[in-house]
Amino acid sequence: MNPEVSSGRRRAILALLASTVLVVVMDLTIINVALNPIQQSLDASNGELQWALDSYLITFAAFLFTGGVCADRFGRKKTLITGLLLFGVSSVLGAFATDIVQLIIWRAVMGVGAAVVPTVTLAILMNVFPPAERPKAIAGWAAAAGVAMAVGPVLGGVLLEYFWWGSIFLINAPLIAIAVALMIALVPESKNPVRTAFDPIGVLLSIVSVGLLVYGIVLAGEDGWTSTGALGAIAGGLILLVGLVLFEKRIAAPSLDVGLLKNARFSAGTGAIALCFFALISSIFISQFYFQAVLGFSPLEAGLLVLPMGIASMVVSARCPKLVMKFGPRTVVAAGSAAIALSALGAAFFDAGTPTWLLIVAQLVLGAGWGSIMAPATASLMSVVPPVKAGAGQAVSQTARQVAGALGIAIIGSLLSSGYRSSIGDAVNVLPEALREEAAGSIGGTVRAVQAAKLGDQAPALLAKASDAYVSGMQSTLFVVAGVALASVLVALRWLPKTPPAPPGPPPGAAAPGATAPGATAPGAQAPGAPAAPPAPGKDEPSLRP
Repeated sequence: MNPEVSSGRRRAILALLASTVLVVVMDLTIINVALNPIQQSLDASNGELQWALDSYLITFAAFLFTGGVCADRFGRKKTLITGLLLFGVSSVLGAFATDIVQLIIWRAVMGVGAAVVPTVTLAILMNVFPPAERPKAIAGWAAAAGVAMAVGPVLGGVLLEYFWWGSIFLINAPLIAIAVALMIALVPESKNPVRTAFDPIGVLLSIVSVGLLVYGIVLAGEDGWTSTGALGAIAGGLILLVGLVLFEKRIAAPSLDVGLLKNARFSAGTGAIALCFFALISSIFISQFYFQAVLGFSPLEAGLLVLPMGIASMVVSARCPKLVMKFGPRTVVAAGSAAIALSALGAAFFDAGTPTWLLIVAQLVLGAGWGSIMAPATASLMSVVPPVKAGAGQAVSQTARQVAGALGIAIIGSLLSSGYRSSIGDAVNVLPEALREEAAGSIGGTVRAVQAAKLGDQAPALLAKASDAYVSGMQSTLFVVAGVALASVLVALRWLPKTPPAPPGPPPGAAAPGATAPGATAPGAQAPGAPAAPPAPGKDEPSLRP
């Protein structure tokens, strides 16, 4: 903790950092409502449009660990401002792209800049807030990340009502400019006080391995899981990840503390977040097509239907510290995971006639579930990470989360496509032969093919069949989503602690032997108001060994 930061300034820093998280996470979803105008304006194919989405996701995941490592070594404030400026400049350039290749490139650069934000903002909070206040700070940070998923489509829909598609990227520029100015004035600099050798090989291995893995997952969702390119990229990514772990175990100053992966709290917290993020992203992905293509809502209306999820997530996240103190992280995370599973199971019975109020209830349950997971699971995993390595520790969790999100879209997208193709059958034969393959692959493809073919009287029957086919695929796929969320319940019940964890003490070398830094707690002592130190694994706390 930085003892020079007053309580009022800490609250201002939390609001500022939460806002920056909201902006960059929002960019993961805001582009979804602008795909049609982007395609028309830039004359992009479906494949090119998909890469405008995926390029951000790939670089975002690939550079998360690098951002955390650089922040701990070179300074968190400095690294965060650099990332935000890169994100803001590339947003402006992307807004004025004149062809789809330019947009893909600038979206990739935006992902690099955005990658530092989730990891470094939390690392700054760990430094600024004392141990007793960290659970509330993490809850506020998690609430921003949760609501951002819902705000993106709504804000995008509003902007497209009045401006051109580039406005969804251009809006980032003034927000980032204000954030950087406030950051310079408010946020203190911090980094690992122990000077260690830089680990360029580990950093490079992390970028290439995660980038290859996510690229392969994305490719599998588009070309199939047996395609040579997808299998090669996934295999290469996994091999390099194993190489990264083996290399980091053998060097004196590793960027990745491999010992963290063996800790039940760290791995279980990371696993619960990853599994539930898989379910969350999949649910949002499925519902957006359902709202628009089946129920006929506009992009803005579809975005507004997701808003209850964000509101519920924000409200429950704010309450999480009290819930965790009363029931413990194990119970709260398990209950949140069960709520996500319940939302998916309920939505599995939706059809073309489902009333709007039921859609809202499902979104509220989904948001409440996600809000119950992020804050306590993050607090649990960060409790075993020394504050001086908070950036790298959080980067591991964030990377797992982004890989899970990519897997969710790829796997669920493949299942949806397979179910849709099976259900619609030869109904697409009323279309010209050149349009049948696209129409058979997705409900969006069918709608575009019908518009291009100008079927006339035959169009309503084909669109009705398309709606039924999508609902059939959606229902079976949502059972898979529920199963993934239930897996998180098992992880939480087996490995997360019953009681709130105490944060770790300062690492060796952070202070002179026998000395205590101003405002800090001596090693082994209990901070005022903080819960008791956790028992060693193997006694009351479960270990990762079966």
